[in-house]
Amino acid sequence: MEQIIEFSNLKPIRELIYEYIRKKIFTGELKEGERLVEKDLAEKLKVSRTPVREALRKLETEGLVVHLPRKGVVVKGFSKEDVIEIYSIRKALEALAITFTVKNITQSEIEKLKKLNEKMKKAAEKDDTEKLFELLREFNKVLIESCRMPRLINLISTYREYLERFRAITMSQKERKLSALKEHDEIIDAIINRDEKRAQELVQDHLQRALEAFLKNF
Repeated sequence: MEQIIEFSNLKPIRELIYEYIRKKIFTGELKEGERLVEKDLAEKLKVSRTPVREALRKLETEGLVVHLPRKGVVVKGFSKEDVIEIYSIRKALEALAITFTVKNITQSEIEKLKKLNEKMKKAAEKDDTEKLFELLREFNKVLIESCRMPRLINLISTYREYLERFRAITMSQKERKLSALKEHDEIIDAIINRDEKRAQELVQDHLQRALEAFLKNF
């Protein structure tokens, strides 16, 4: 039988199991209310029950699963309050990151952002959602990593899977898709002008609009 998880010496087994289950929750393969039975998971992944138990505890701490009486551990859905909280955290972190991006970004990174946004516009026109998301991931990566603040980058990356799941809903709306790309242009202009305050305001407005678009379809 094919090995489901590629085990290595680089990460503890519990961490690999945690990442495996977490990914399946975010991709929707594990749905809200679905039971996660420790024994079944251990057998499927060919590991002992201890690292599975530890992985489930970590997922519970993160709020992705919940332990229910007489039912055990189940996948927890996202409430409206969860979504608002996650976007609020993202706004705070990315508003901070953009101030350092304005200071530290290189000219070649600015050119890359411009090219990526132009490619995204073409993908949006063709209604190529898969390509659009691929370019958007790269755009956000360049934008965040150019702040040159490793701890801040790590904090923001913690919420990456949440945001990709939410983005699949917000960016499926043509109107939001086009307005988001226009907002990108404005953010790039503020970066080119080295205007920290303007860039920060634009990032916060961009994320607020993304939240509002998501809540309309919640």
